[in-house]
Amino acid sequence: MVNDPSLKKIHIVFNGQETPPMKISQLFDARRFNRLTAVTGNVTADFFNRYLSNFIKVELALQTPKASDAKTADEVITKEALANALLAVANKRPAKLFEGLTSSNQANVLSGLFTVEISPVQALHSRFYLLSNHETHDTRVILGSIDLTADSFDKNRNQFEEVLVFDNDIRLFQNLSERFKKDIRPVLRPYFTDNLLKAAQAQLNEGAKDQKQVVPENQVVILDNDTTDQIAAADMTDIISHDVQKQMDAKIIPTTTTNAMREVTTARSQTKDDIARDVKQHDTVYNLQKTSVSPRAVKPKIKTREKIYQQVQEALISGMTPQQRQAEKKYTTFLYDRPMERNLVRNNSGLYVPNDAGTHPIPFGKLATTSQIRDGLRSIDAVMKGYQKFVVDYTDDYGKRFYEAILYTFTAPFLWEIRQKASLNPEDGNDVPNFLVLGATAGSGKSTLLRIINQLTWNTDRSLIDFGTIYPTETVQRKAKTVEAIEHYMKQGSSYPVLLDEIEPYFFQQDQYSRHLVVDTMNELVNNPHAIAPLIGTTNYDSGFTMLRETARRTYYLQIDKVINDQLKGEANKYIYNVRQTLDNTLFKDFVMRMANLLEDDETPWRDFNTENGRLDFLSNTRKIFRDYYQMAGMDVPSYFADQICDDFQESSRNSWAKLYVTQAEDFKYREADKSLLFDISKLNTFNGFTADSIEKYRNALPIELCVDGINGKRGKFVEIKAPEFFKWIGERNPYETPQPVHTEQPATKIENSKLPSSAITTEKPKKRGFWARLFG
Repeated sequence: MVNDPSLKKIHIVFNGQETPPMKISQLFDARRFNRLTAVTGNVTADFFNRYLSNFIKVELALQTPKASDAKTADEVITKEALANALLAVANKRPAKLFEGLTSSNQANVLSGLFTVEISPVQALHSRFYLLSNHETHDTRVILGSIDLTADSFDKNRNQFEEVLVFDNDIRLFQNLSERFKKDIRPVLRPYFTDNLLKAAQAQLNEGAKDQKQVVPENQVVILDNDTTDQIAAADMTDIISHDVQKQMDAKIIPTTTTNAMREVTTARSQTKDDIARDVKQHDTVYNLQKTSVSPRAVKPKIKTREKIYQQVQEALISGMTPQQRQAEKKYTTFLYDRPMERNLVRNNSGLYVPNDAGTHPIPFGKLATTSQIRDGLRSIDAVMKGYQKFVVDYTDDYGKRFYEAILYTFTAPFLWEIRQKASLNPEDGNDVPNFLVLGATAGSGKSTLLRIINQLTWNTDRSLIDFGTIYPTETVQRKAKTVEAIEHYMKQGSSYPVLLDEIEPYFFQQDQYSRHLVVDTMNELVNNPHAIAPLIGTTNYDSGFTMLRETARRTYYLQIDKVINDQLKGEANKYIYNVRQTLDNTLFKDFVMRMANLLEDDETPWRDFNTENGRLDFLSNTRKIFRDYYQMAGMDVPSYFADQICDDFQESSRNSWAKLYVTQAEDFKYREADKSLLFDISKLNTFNGFTADSIEKYRNALPIELCVDGINGKRGKFVEIKAPEFFKWIGERNPYETPQPVHTEQPATKIENSKLPSSAITTEKPKKRGFWARLFG
């Protein structure tokens, strides 16, 4: 949808005069002003890094989101201010914001130059920005609806924003400055608490000791989950035991607040059905408020810090069963992509891994020698030779699937960055899928391939997660919990792919699972780009694999449907075992440095479309790097090297319908008036030899543009298909098409088609256009 250009979404008034749009860097001009004090609705790490880094001093207070169920003065404290403060800490938002800052900005926070605060006991709905320069005495006041986020200044979003700018209005500036100092500051507490800053400083000290430096240089802080769990527990305890009592003692909030805290859970059941997850979180913090106050005292008092701390710890794990906690621990591979820290001069790719002790992050990536590159390519070639030798009916085109999986895995940590650079608008982001599915038959070597790519990138084969064992078979709601666990793995902040073996077919075929994870995750990625770990999984291919249309569009599918020769399995196992002993991730470490270099180069092209299938080749620069590898190593580019994106889901879908037509042509009824075919899809039942889910498999595999009346042509008992387009798609002759006369230099002889042998009646098989290109391009 194109926005109406006559509608000005961002309205800027400068000193009383309407002005053309100003850039963010012009509004928050760090060259003219060097101090910023603000009350804002939200601030993102990216905005902070880009636009606030050059200020000498920054002081931010964050607004309190309004709560729909806060109707009284006491409820504004307990259900709005206090609940929001506890939720922010429980969800580790302060730690996530701090970790998102550049190392230099983290240092400014630790030194007290940059501060972020919140109000835990009063709802803070003010919003203003005060910029000043104590040397030139220039001032600026910005009022309006904007936040310190890029989204607030995006003119293409369907939102209206007001920005009122007042330069050198001394009276207004002084009025709001006094307002902040006298009224707002007394109710604030640090967002980056002492507990968080102490943990960050301890990690920096550990890093400096490890690098034998007196002062750590450009050392970024990334805290592990155990540390942030401890910080959250301590901070939630401090808010209740310290901040609430302090505000009551200062008479900023009434002493009756403890009564309101004790009654805060009243009437919560009314909204639980509509906002189940949100309610669960709110109930946790509300119960913390309630249980932190003496239950029967006439004048209830807050319990001791020690008792509250114990209650907080119990509350944080009360929503999880032991099985859920055990499932969470199955994913242990962490590779963090931090492009703002990328420094190619210092050989920093922007990727970080935890050090061996797990105390602090260290840069990942190292340029390899030509000899090492050659060894890495030879290792991959040895893997491919194994498939060449032991797979039945192996071809070089088939081998491209294995090689393509390797290229995808190498690229995986950077996919979220590539998606931004390749996209002209958010919808384009779906062309860079965050999901790779290897559809394979049993005995095809798919699990071995997954272990091989794990070794080539992570130098281990133990990062695989068996889909079927994430939860025990007898677990209640096992399917839903399994998908929740996978979503959790993907959203840990790491960009190393989640490697899943043997994904069960229900995941792709049932909307509540695949749509939730694949579609919703991709929508989140394209609308809010950040590192969400890609998923690489294998699933059994039984000649009828299918995905829901929305899932298929956002998934890269490679079909591995040929098996290892049974008679050679012993030899094959011995061969691949020996090859795997030689594998390491030296080539991958070099690759990340080269890919980081391309990402930093503004001249690097990212929109490379294939002319045959219309698909974006999001791996085009990966292919370029590998071609350069072969040239550097003095090796020929192998015949199994894929020059473009494979389109196996389209081929699988086409093949399924082609076989169906060839074997059951009499079931396709032709309608002359519409030049269409009617097919009774209900015939694909178990009574006729099909599987229980064949109807949906074939329905999903049929492209919408082949159906009369679009999506409606796929619904119901009868599927109605455009005959000419259908026959071109499956590569079969259209028996209902009137033959065109053949012009030759010899006198034409009239020959009845019925007298010609079937082999003489041929049609040129059209070039196969990509499934995605036909549907969406």
